[in-house]
Amino acid sequence: MNAQTDTGITDQEADSISENLLGLWKAGGTLAQAMGLTARECEAMYAYGHALYAQGKYNDAFKIFAQLVAYDHMESRYQLALASALQMTRRYEEALQHYMIVTVMRLDDPVPVYHCAECLLALGRPAEAAESLELAIGTLCKPGEHDVIKARAEVLLKAVRARIAAK
Repeated sequence: MNAQTDTGITDQEADSISENLLGLWKAGGTLAQAMGLTARECEAMYAYGHALYAQGKYNDAFKIFAQLVAYDHMESRYQLALASALQMTRRYEEALQHYMIVTVMRLDDPVPVYHCAECLLALGRPAEAAESLELAIGTLCKPGEHDVIKARAEVLLKAVRARIAAK
């Protein structure tokens, strides 16, 4: 007779599940695939999370987006949404970590870099925030494509520089 874990499955079954999941992840798969969730179901969850976010229910939105990141950690939209919800709940260090993940996933996108700067400011790290804003403005913002974020970043950078100079 096989030993059973608290979940009601045998150790052998648990090992088999672990091996299958590991194989799936090594092949670039996701937990959503392992669970049989469709892209449409994930999109519905994403839309629901955005509706909660738009209503100012950031803690509830956080739960949805965290679940989506667990289901598909390689989807940058889910990471960005989770970071935004974390930022709105004043969990700046965690938000910063997720914005940095999105920055790596989207190397040519100034948006997560801009939001990193906001989090760095909230954490009392204005020099690092200025570096992020300079990167967003000088390297990532493409004319005609990122004009709005560039304008916002320039205004924020001016304020950050004034704050640093005042110290």
